[in-house]
Amino acid sequence: MAAADEPATSPPPLAAVPAHAWAWLQRSRPVLAEVARRLTGDPPTPGFVDELREACARDPFTQAVLADVVAEVAFSGRVPTARPPGASWDRGLTWWAAALAGTTPAAFEVSGPGGTQRSLFDDGAPDVDGRARRRSGPPRAAESPPVSRERLALADALRALLREADGDQVPASAVRQLVAALDPRRPSA
Repeated sequence: MAAADEPATSPPPLAAVPAHAWAWLQRSRPVLAEVARRLTGDPPTPGFVDELREACARDPFTQAVLADVVAEVAFSGRVPTARPPGASWDRGLTWWAAALAGTTPAAFEVSGPGGTQRSLFDDGAPDVDGRARRRSGPPRAAESPPVSRERLALADALRALLREADGDQVPASAVRQLVAALDPRRPSA
């Protein structure tokens, strides 16, 4: 069984880490703090990144810890296979994602899904300032995923709640009624 501070899986070996990836790591305080904690047991010192660069070039264990922490902290343990639609990433973060996915940054960039993301509540209703919402992404089609009746009922209840709003203020009593209707097991506070 692996120790708690050792990587659980063996990440792909890191190629020569470019300067922009080290620069991203230097700016990513949570990642850097966790790498320092796992390797030294202490917070990072002023020269830690330079020491880490040297150790990473010659020590597979250091590479594994570094890759594991980047995957856990920067990507919440889920290494992406492509940049998420609409995400704006630093070049250094893109390099780390590609390296962890076992590909090059160029291949990582072209492997992403195309298109634009549709608005979550794109029902044609006017926006807060009274202007009509613009549709983003492709028009709704028959291939849209099915929506449960519960979710549709919740959306209708939320729309009704917003109709009761006075500007940006929603009456607390209306929120309590909605909570009671959604979960009759518990009285609302």
